[in-house]
Amino acid sequence: MDGELTNLCHKYYNQTHWHRKLEKRFHRLLADALPYTGQTNVNELDAIIRCNREIQKARDEAEDGKAAMQKTAGTILRVLEYFEIQPNTKLTCEVPGEFELQVWADEANAVYCTKTKDLNPLKDDPSVIVIKLVTDPWEMDEED
Repeated sequence: MDGELTNLCHKYYNQTHWHRKLEKRFHRLLADALPYTGQTNVNELDAIIRCNREIQKARDEAEDGKAAMQKTAGTILRVLEYFEIQPNTKLTCEVPGEFELQVWADEANAVYCTKTKDLNPLKDDPSVIVIKLVTDPWEMDEED
């Protein structure tokens, strides 16, 4: 990528989507949790414990994702403050070969990031190595 702010914007965009998926997974697991209704069979209680451990792990992952996202947002805010960029000023960020983003912060210092358009992939060049990062282990592309 081109530069530090571009990398931060790209990272924040990916983190927001990743966090959303982690939150959905946590809430799905929570909704499907095995309830304790007075079971006395140890095997049934073990199943409830396993279910609760999985829910706790999903909650922790979602919280870690949120913390990482907030850290990146804080760095973006410091950059915006450094350049004295006014609230609600939308910055355009191009992630080469992927998409274009708009990033801005409001008066309450909440950072927003939206994808405005997809870009054509970079042409195949034998001197360019393309590495695709998998950010969601539950959803792999068919070509992976």
